[in-house]
This record gives sequence, structure tokens and C-alpha cells, in this order.
Amino acid sequence: MCLCTALLTIVVMYAMVFFAIGGKEGLAFYNKLSSVKKVVEEEYVGELDWELASDMVSSAIVKATGDRWSYYMTAKEYESYNQNSLNNMSGIGVTVQVDEEGRGAVVISTVADGPADRAGIYEGCILTSAAGQSLGGLSLYDVGQVIKFQFDEYDMTYLTPDGEEISIKIKNEYIFSSPVSHLMLDENIGYIRLENFERASAQTSISAMKQLIDEGAKGLIFDLRTNPGGQLSELTELLDYILPEGEIFVSVDSDGNEEITYSDDSCVDIPMVVLINEKTYSAAEFFAAALREYDAATIIGVPSTGKAKSQQTYILDDGSAVHISTRNYLTPNRVNLADAGGLVPDIIVEAEEDIDAALEKALEYLS
Repeated sequence: MCLCTALLTIVVMYAMVFFAIGGKEGLAFYNKLSSVKKVVEEEYVGELDWELASDMVSSAIVKATGDRWSYYMTAKEYESYNQNSLNNMSGIGVTVQVDEEGRGAVVISTVADGPADRAGIYEGCILTSAAGQSLGGLSLYDVGQVIKFQFDEYDMTYLTPDGEEISIKIKNEYIFSSPVSHLMLDENIGYIRLENFERASAQTSISAMKQLIDEGAKGLIFDLRTNPGGQLSELTELLDYILPEGEIFVSVDSDGNEEITYSDDSCVDIPMVVLINEKTYSAAEFFAAALREYDAATIIGVPSTGKAKSQQTYILDDGSAVHISTRNYLTPNRVNLADAGGLVPDIIVEAEEDIDAALEKALEYLS
């Protein structure tokens, strides 16, 4: 009896493990990984960074889904991602513009008591290199990328306004950066630039709308060009404020079950335009699509990216994380923006060098 019980227990445990790892395919996967690990351990002449290997294997597994919106993050990458979702940007606390002579990035302003300010960098200085990489000739975006992804202390060189070259050690900090800016343009047209849909984006946009309308705005322009989206809660809060009563977001699980978010009956009744481009995606293009489907706004620019999946982030025991697509989403009219190839503007306006043609068309349209 005892032997039978023990055998039954072993069989049950094996079955549980077998199904837990994904059945036959999962077992083959784990066996192959084990075999590769054994070969490296026994035969490789050097030393292997197993932490790096673990990160690379984890990243490869997620990449194998073929889903461009799913990815693996190391612990440091996840920390940066988490701070970015709070609109706390990793950097040294400077606003820069490209140096016309191609020497690097000219500092326009610094954040008081930020890393740059404490290091002696001030308005007029030119950042020339960071972490051993020259900043000369780079676009502002590329300069930002070089600096943003430094997780440890790094070397930086800069030129003072009188030409003195200074080398320093500096470390990035997370600094809150408001995702929204606004101003009143000609003909009493309010302009709201929305960088993303991360923390504080909804309430800051609502405050900007209220202020512009109180100042006499007779139309509003939402500039969502190169906006990568963000948090669903921020998107639906802003849509709820702008749109009348009805469905504003539809989420669909793998079984086809819908989860619907609704707006109340209060709304903003003023002519609106949304500017988009090929780098507008996720919550940003959904925002534009929802406003158009409610006849609340006209879209101007070029077709957007076309994203129709929402992701969840799962934090692992070592602080790393998997950001993976878990649901599809549809516009209020049940349009899948990925299947549609992106959001096509009502008025197509191609970008022109030195001229913001889309903004000019929006002003012309609302005027």
C-alpha cells in the first residue's frame, strides 16, 4: 500500500510539473536550456556572466512572441521604466538645443539643484560628450537617449561660453517633467502639447483646457505628434472629461469578452483639432480616434502607427520585469487600429522642413 501511494504521489507530482512547464513543448524547451548550460559549464574555456545570460535568455523568450509591444526589462531598465511612467525623467536636469556648429548640445536652462546645476553647468555651456560618446552632430533626441540610459556615474565633458573644456563625473537623477505645455495662439486658438499619457497628464491637460477656455479660446489644438501613449487610466480620465455620455474604451480579452469604459454626460463643447504623425501610437492615437468618432475633433497630419494591444508589466523576483501584451483594444466604434493600418487623418499634411505645416493648417481650419 505504501509503495503504491508513493508511486502515485510521484506520478501526480510529475504530471503537475509537466503541465506547469507547458507540457511536451515546455519540457523540450527546458531540456534544451539545461543541455546548453551544461555544455558551457563543462567546456567553455573562459568565465560566463550568468546574470547577463539570464537576462539575454529572458529577453529572447519574450521576443519570440513576435509582438513588437512586448519586451523584457532588466532590474535597472525596469526602474527607469517605472520612473518614466511617473513622468520622472532620468537625466541631469538641463534643457538643451543643438549647437549650430555641431559641437554638441547647448544648455538653455538648468533645474535648480539638479545634477548639472550642482556640477557647475549653466546656460550657454555646450555638452560635448557623455559616457565616452561624442554628442557632436547628434539630434536632440539622440542626445537625450545617450544621457537617459546611463544608470551609473559617468564621464561628461562640456565647454564653457568662453571655450574652456571641463571634464566631470556626473550621475543621473529622476526629475519630474510635466507632460503638458500650453499657450494661446493667434485668433484665440488654444494650443496644448501632450508629450505622453503617463502620470498627471489627464489633470494637467484638463487644467490647461480650463485656463485657455477661461481666457477666451474659441478652439483647441491637441498636439499629439510623437506621443507614445501611456496609462489607460490617464487616457480614460481625459476622454471622460471631453466627451459626452457613452462608451469611450473597449478592451477585449483572448476569449473575445469585452470590458467597456463609459463617459458621463458632461463634455467640452468647443471646436477641436488633434495633430498626429507616424510616431503617434497607443493611447495617443486612440485619443484622437475617440474624439473623431464622437464628432468632437478633426484630425490633421499623417497616419499614425497603428497599435491595438494593451500591456501589463509583471515584476520578477530579482527586480526585472516582463512587459507583455495581454488584451486587444478597440475604439468606441469597434475599430482595431492595428488592423486598420493606423489612424488616417481627416486632412493629410506632410511635414515640411522649417515649417510646421500641420499646425498652420490646424490654425487655418479653426479660424
